[in-house]
Amino acid sequence: MNDLTAYEWIEESTVSVDLENWNGGRVCNLIPNGYTHYCKIMNSTFYRDRGITNETLLWSQFHPLEHDIKIDLGEGITLKELALKYNIPYDKKISSKAIERKLGGCPRYLIYPDEGRINLDMLKEITKVLAPFTKDQSCYFYYDILKLIDRLPIDTIQNPHLYTGKLNDIFTVYNKGEMDGLASPTYWWPEDRSWCMSTDYDLDFTIFGGSKQLLDALMSNDKLECIEVDLETRVDE
Repeated sequence: MNDLTAYEWIEESTVSVDLENWNGGRVCNLIPNGYTHYCKIMNSTFYRDRGITNETLLWSQFHPLEHDIKIDLGEGITLKELALKYNIPYDKKISSKAIERKLGGCPRYLIYPDEGRINLDMLKEITKVLAPFTKDQSCYFYYDILKLIDRLPIDTIQNPHLYTGKLNDIFTVYNKGEMDGLASPTYWWPEDRSWCMSTDYDLDFTIFGGSKQLLDALMSNDKLECIEVDLETRVDE
């Protein structure tokens, strides 16, 4: 869709970032503020690199020009498991960056979740939860320009893109384009706006806003790692 009118409500109902009086990025800056419940959903688990046995090594010690970096992807590890392992409080403020702060850097044995991209298996679980609440409504899938660069021809991305379809059409849009596809929309929501998902390009989690009933359904899915947050929860620390 060339017409972005259907997206305007999101800009109107999120809090603009005040760069002159910066006090951190928060949930309220990224998703409409009218919902009763919010959570962040990790874009994937962390993964162990089976080729690294020394867990004290940090990524900062491995410069790509000096080391031949090979990754042997092993089992998934949740943020909750890592928080327990490193004695980090597992609450609404928990994030990947908490591990880095605790250890003085990112552990080399860990492969972090992708930023700006929900893992396809996680996306299938999310849509499975959303489906009974969304039914046969039309849904919108909005991509900011930063998510389009290198995926689509440059002459087609002067403006953000907005796609529409049924809930499961997200998988068609996810795979559209070059490289690894457009992947996760910046925002996606149903016609009645009863829920909204936001996957920012530089965050390794997705923010959900919606009802308590839908939050409970997401939280009860044991394949998703969901952490309840509020509008004032920081997203950049």
